[in-house]
Amino acid sequence: MAAQRRKILDLDRSLVAALPGNCSSCCFWETASAGSPGTCPAGKGKEDWVSRMLVEGFSPGKLIMSDDVSLGYVQFAPIGMVPRLTCMLYPVPSDDAIYITCVYVVPELRGRGLGRLLLDSVSRTLHRSGARALETHGLPLDRCGPPGPADFFAAYGFRVVKGYLEAPLMRLDLRSIVPLQESIQSLLERLPLPSLKGGAFPRTEPR
Repeated sequence: MAAQRRKILDLDRSLVAALPGNCSSCCFWETASAGSPGTCPAGKGKEDWVSRMLVEGFSPGKLIMSDDVSLGYVQFAPIGMVPRLTCMLYPVPSDDAIYITCVYVVPELRGRGLGRLLLDSVSRTLHRSGARALETHGLPLDRCGPPGPADFFAAYGFRVVKGYLEAPLMRLDLRSIVPLQESIQSLLERLPLPSLKGGAFPRTEPR
């Protein structure tokens, strides 16, 4: 059996359909209109938002795949390109920050290092581009949804800069990060992940 090829890709329009979970059809952050956060309004698909970002010279996501199966995804953008932030009650992000709207890893592979590797890739890319900081709103563990758990971001090095009971604003100063000595691709290939069987990961029995 051929070895499965893992790769981490910069998001472009052609990859939107491959995003894991319901990420490909979710336009919560890309719009400021009322309605269901899980679906894109007619004529305002995620592909269009990604295309606008790419025209500005900015790829707004990183996608980890094994062969043709999506394992995890992170989405991020300058705050001026995240319309939802204009109508939320959460603390407003800083003007100098890139905002993380979502970190998603398929349920079968959570806790194995993919989320951290996604943040490694984002922080390395943005550090090279001269960005000052990453910011996001951290959620409590009992609330499932984007951007992601506050404890996950805190473990990576994010610090609370504006307190808010439901979703504090958290910040990572990119100027203070220690550069990785190994490539992201090499780190990804060394992660101990289970093998795909028939296009899916084997489910583990609850303990």
